[in-house]
Amino acid sequence: MLKERIAELNQRLVGGITPAMATPIDPASGRVQLSVVPQLVDFLIERGVKGLFVGGTTGEGIMLPTDQRMQLHEAAVEAANGRVPILVHAGAVQTETAIELARHAEGTGADAIAAVTPIFYGIHDDALAAYYHALADAAPGTPLFAYDIPHMAVNGISPRLAKRLLAEIPSFAGLKSSQRDLQMIYPLIDVVPDDRLLLVGNETIALGSLAMGADGMISGLATAVPEPLVAMTKAFFQGELDEALRWQRLTNRLLAAMPAGARIGGMKAILTARGIPVGPPVAPLPAVHDDLWAVLQEIMAA
Repeated sequence: MLKERIAELNQRLVGGITPAMATPIDPASGRVQLSVVPQLVDFLIERGVKGLFVGGTTGEGIMLPTDQRMQLHEAAVEAANGRVPILVHAGAVQTETAIELARHAEGTGADAIAAVTPIFYGIHDDALAAYYHALADAAPGTPLFAYDIPHMAVNGISPRLAKRLLAEIPSFAGLKSSQRDLQMIYPLIDVVPDDRLLLVGNETIALGSLAMGADGMISGLATAVPEPLVAMTKAFFQGELDEALRWQRLTNRLLAAMPAGARIGGMKAILTARGIPVGPPVAPLPAVHDDLWAVLQEIMAA
């Protein structure tokens, strides 16, 4: 059954974009605004995404209380209703919290669990392996992804650790790597077998990552502006390389227009301008009040 679930994920996610979904926040209470989740899920599915990554970096999951993360995960699974796979982020600073979130994610019927490495303190591979084993034991029937983003989490997933997790954990479905350097991503691509997934998260080098063998993307920008990333990935996997390159260049121009130090606030401002009232970022992340969507529309029109 587990092998079948991993195989189905592979079939459904390869060659496409999985947005790292923004989390709607009520401006008055600062809590997750669950009533907006279905609207955002529909918005993204209608634009051709292959899956949804809920409560990750762009989704501010690491900053939310555990009970609100659980409510968000439940709402996303319910809103998607099987139309696309839901990858729930269960990573946490404390292993006990991550275990609780993983166990809950399995209970919601999420298609997969993803977990960033423990953050802030640098720890060695044996401790990281123990962390992922604990999450797999808590949700033994659900595919598990390791989330590799060392420039934010301090700890990353080395090729040696990836190979170990693939060998030791039956539910291990692959990696999301948001490494900034293609030379760091390629050894991970080389380790992950064809029946598992390597999804990349850095949009500026997306096309290069796909060309080296990445299976698809989990993209933060795609939660607000999915169209160019969906088009780029589709063009690449159809062999239309010149078209894919044009979309990559456009994506890089859009990224350059995003406000420094306020990326999440910028994406929430864009979504609000596009009719999805996702509210502000979780404090202390800064909000953006400029009409950023108008700026991006000019870039896309040009």
